[in-house]
Amino acid sequence: MPYAFIGVGQCGGAIIDSAFSDRFMFSIAVPVAINSATLDLETLANVPRECWIGISRERGFIPGSTPGFRHLVSGGYGKNRKLAEEHAITHRETLREVLLQVLGGEDEAVPVGVVAFSMGGGTGSGAGPVVARLLKEMNIPVVAVAVLPASHEGGLSAKNAVECLNALIDSADSVILVDNQKIAHSETMEALFRKYNSYVARGICDILAGTAKEGIGAEEQSYAPVLDLKDMISATTFSAGRRTLPGFAALGRASERTRGFLHYLFPFGGYREVDVVSLLYRSFMKLTVSGVAPEQAEKNLALLRVPPAYLSDTGRINTSMAKEVMEEHSRIGETHFGVAMTRRNIASATVLMTYRPAQIGRFEELERLAAQHQEVTLKVFEEYERRGEE
Repeated sequence: MPYAFIGVGQCGGAIIDSAFSDRFMFSIAVPVAINSATLDLETLANVPRECWIGISRERGFIPGSTPGFRHLVSGGYGKNRKLAEEHAITHRETLREVLLQVLGGEDEAVPVGVVAFSMGGGTGSGAGPVVARLLKEMNIPVVAVAVLPASHEGGLSAKNAVECLNALIDSADSVILVDNQKIAHSETMEALFRKYNSYVARGICDILAGTAKEGIGAEEQSYAPVLDLKDMISATTFSAGRRTLPGFAALGRASERTRGFLHYLFPFGGYREVDVVSLLYRSFMKLTVSGVAPEQAEKNLALLRVPPAYLSDTGRINTSMAKEVMEEHSRIGETHFGVAMTRRNIASATVLMTYRPAQIGRFEELERLAAQHQEVTLKVFEEYERRGEE
């Protein structure tokens, strides 16, 4: 069964739409777009209508093929996170049925569910954790791709984010954070959303594809380490007594072409040397969370994707040095490192640097901003302390 890649709300839908601009993704994952506004769904270029799920205030969750869909799914929630959450919980059994219908039935196990949403708005921050929780109850490991609002987006957005973070403790196995503060310096921040979504989607696609069928053949495994889904989950979770808690990971990705222009016309030889250490350090510079230090990460994951020629005896890359770099950037000495093939003439390094909540200064900043709008506490910190004592 393919992965489930679910976008909830406008932001989440944009991320998965960008991911499925790569047609290979359809061979390893099923896209699902959940939204309370048909207009947002109609902007998606790569997610087909049969993969839409609308939130109707009258009928709950309905498939995109439902007659009168446009009129039933038209309200939207603005920034009313609580209302979106209430409606999602009320209609969760309908959501389960419709979601299974889109994913292909209950008998086939989904290996992992990726749920993407914004934490500052209404539909995504309210319904996103409910979707994640439902997948967990179906025994599907859940990776949440959660987008933090920038500071200038205001107290209500910060309040929504704090409440959403609290909900994720029990809803997701791990969380990949995307921070809008990284692009907040731009006067045209909205114009950068598409590029930012594409960057995030490309990194997640690399990790999913690297643990799927484009992985390394058995003949090359003697020296090239391989990642699987267990590595992805382990690299982004923490043990807390007899339970586990989701880690909060920042994603980074860097890439470079492996062949010059002439070798696209004459497809033989001509592969450039790839400095994998440089790729890793460039990915550290592009982490998706503002203010985190790569060397302060508790644990991490790194995936290199290269053309098959680099896995031959003559084109072998220095994987041992790359792994050493990742080990030096883990406070507890835990790193998950792998190499996977790609048919593209591009070498890339994608990293997940995982932190505990107290290490992420943006969480405290959002809590302060939220307090200006309404008293709300970031219970994520308390949960880590409490469960660690169990």
